Amino acid sequence: MPRGFFIKLPTKDICPSVFISTARLRFDTASNGRRGPSLTGSVTVIRCQTGSQALIGESVGRTSSSWVISAAKYMSKPDNPPRPAAAGSAILRYGLSVVSVAISTCLTVLLEGFTFRTPLFFPAILLSTWFGGTGPGLLSVLLSVLSINFFLLEPKFKFGFGIHDIPHTISFLLGALLISWWSAARKRAEAALRDREEQLRKARDELEAKVAERTADLAQTNEQLRKEIGDRKRAEEQLRRAEAQARKVIDAIPQQIWSGPADGSLDYCNDQWRAYMGLGQEEIQGDGWQSMLHPDDRDRVLKAWRESVVNGTPYEQEERHRAADGTYRWFLCRGVPLRDGEGRIERWYGTNTDIEDRKRAEEALREQANLLNLTHDTIFVRNMNDAITYWNRGAEELYGWSRGQALGKISHELMQTVFPAPFEQIQAELLSTGRWEGELVHAKADGIQVVVASRWSLQRDEKGRPIAILETNNDMTRQKRAEEALRQAQADLAHVSRVTTMGELTASIAHEVNQPLTAVVNNANACLDLLPKGVPNVEEVREALAEIIDDTDRASAVIMRVRQLAKRAPIEKSLLDLRGVVTDVLALARYESATRRITIRTDLPQDLPLVSGDRVQLQQVLLNLVINGMDAMNTVEESKRVLTICGRRETRDGMLGALLSVQDSGTGLKPEEMDRLFEAFHTTKPQGMGMGLAISRSIIEAHGGRLWAELNQGPGATFLFSLPDAGDAAS
Repeated sequence: MPRGFFIKLPTKDICPSVFISTARLRFDTASNGRRGPSLTGSVTVIRCQTGSQALIGESVGRTSSSWVISAAKYMSKPDNPPRPAAAGSAILRYGLSVVSVAISTCLTVLLEGFTFRTPLFFPAILLSTWFGGTGPGLLSVLLSVLSINFFLLEPKFKFGFGIHDIPHTISFLLGALLISWWSAARKRAEAALRDREEQLRKARDELEAKVAERTADLAQTNEQLRKEIGDRKRAEEQLRRAEAQARKVIDAIPQQIWSGPADGSLDYCNDQWRAYMGLGQEEIQGDGWQSMLHPDDRDRVLKAWRESVVNGTPYEQEERHRAADGTYRWFLCRGVPLRDGEGRIERWYGTNTDIEDRKRAEEALREQANLLNLTHDTIFVRNMNDAITYWNRGAEELYGWSRGQALGKISHELMQTVFPAPFEQIQAELLSTGRWEGELVHAKADGIQVVVASRWSLQRDEKGRPIAILETNNDMTRQKRAEEALRQAQADLAHVSRVTTMGELTASIAHEVNQPLTAVVNNANACLDLLPKGVPNVEEVREALAEIIDDTDRASAVIMRVRQLAKRAPIEKSLLDLRGVVTDVLALARYESATRRITIRTDLPQDLPLVSGDRVQLQQVLLNLVINGMDAMNTVEESKRVLTICGRRETRDGMLGALLSVQDSGTGLKPEEMDRLFEAFHTTKPQGMGMGLAISRSIIEAHGGRLWAELNQGPGATFLFSLPDAGDAAS
């Protein structure tokens, strides 16, 4: 619709002199994205005189009784009529008046005998007024009167009026003035007419241009509308296709899917749910879906659903739904709210997952577990979310929580479980193998911790999906205390063995201590001898004092080794180089080997792996093997008394480790003694207690290694022990 205002003028009110220019137009209309009927009308330009104003308007359409004028324009009309166009300059216009009157005078004089005196002056007045305007017209009237008076009236060639000339002169003057006025009026009327026609032409041209412009705009708008309508139709078609495809996908998913508005009612269920219930879309609208709830679950489910709708919290319940055949199955129902940008709930979306098989498996598992109430072992069942679903009498007795207190609780949160490895790692092993065994630390209801041997078994449904975990726990607290007491007894026995071993090395230890002390005394005496003699020899004194310090360090090291072996201290594992352990032991046994005329050889590579262990205990094992080797060579010729300590890298069962061997050339071992060699109180020495090798094996096994003996190809025997690499031991 064109912009502006509208004026309705009744047809009868339009003045007869109105100028009208009309053009026919056709408009296409559109409504709600559809093309409407065509509107055909006329566009008319109207101009009419209204006082001092000229009204020019655009008429769109016509009714039976009025013109409809839009965007009317008022243009000021001059208060005075337009001036006629000048025929030339003032001189030319007034000169024309003079010339025309002169010609009329000459003609009148020449034709004086044939015509009247005045008629020929009227054309001169008419021409002067018509072409020159009012001023030249009046001038021609004046000149005509004077010419008639001077050339034609008696006395001629002389101005003057007689009484008898006055009527003729007045009559001529009035006629001349009337002709002049009429000529000027006609001139003005034609000029005004031409001006109106020019204005009308301009208005018509402007209107035609505006109509053409608006027609082009309307055509462009219509084209844009057609394009937008086409785009909208294509978008709507794509949306319909996408919705149809999404609906097909939702209906094809083997899952019951539903949705509804924010008030908690339902307005959509997919084919899976409708087929299960045997109801149509209309029957489940609003609260119709509630009819399929099990009577025992109805109050609980509706209460939980109303709480979720009111609080805007996710909904999750296990509930029974009636199928089309009247049977009920268990479903896990979940619902979540969809919120807008301001947090308001727009819709609810949810799913129903069939858990009937899982429920049956859990029930069967509980029935089987009920039989286990006859045992005092702790047995409970938890689902895949670790919530306890079964709690037997043994669990009540051990932990102190009743069945009602434990059901539904997260097991490791209730008992504050301490796992031997990350829970995720244990869970992954359970899912992979279906079993897991290990020791756990649990806290009872009274806060006391217990150690249990725990065994987990994974329960799966017919489709192989994990549904539950059966956990059996045996209280090992007393056993652990007994093991701790046994370890303490073994440590005490090892300490006694070390003290006994040191007793056998008393002479060697005394020698190792006395030797540096003797050197200290000698060096001190030497210093005393050097000082009194004149100028003391400072360099020799300095050397003697340095030797005193070295000998003192040697004695201190021997005492420290003896103290380490003799003291009773808890096990302290650290990163060890077995070459250093060998060095410490040989330092203690050096004098003993020299006294017995035994040669000790070592072959320890630089790349011997580091191990994790207690230095004192490993020194005890190696020292025991060295002393046993020297004892075995007591009856052998001195030249053949050779003890060899070797080390090498080894790989056993894919694990890197370090191996030490102590080989003697003594009397060897009998084959029947090999099986009992490491038994407690079994000895092959007349004065032995039979505890050294047994304690040594227990120490090595506590370090994750093993100790064994082998017969040599020649004389003697070899005792070997291996320890895992520090990295493998840690893992």
